[in-house]
Amino acid sequence: MTNQELNHYRAAASLGLIPDEENPIFLFNGARAELLIDIINGKIDAQEFARMELRARGLDLETGRWIGWNSNELRTEPA
Repeated sequence: MTNQELNHYRAAASLGLIPDEENPIFLFNGARAELLIDIINGKIDAQEFARMELRARGLDLETGRWIGWNSNELRTEPA
């Protein structure tokens, strides 16, 4: 994230223009430090967990559109 993007999200948060749950600067606020360290060190693949969550919601991994839980496009196991 560039400084310009970071400043944009900080300003949006400060002005109430974007809900906290949609603001990427707050993505890891509730995460324990140990988990963050494991992500930084490559022990946890945060992208894979995001993929698993989208699949669990029945959403397409590229567009986020609903494809359902029984769709041929939906993978049920991690990559």
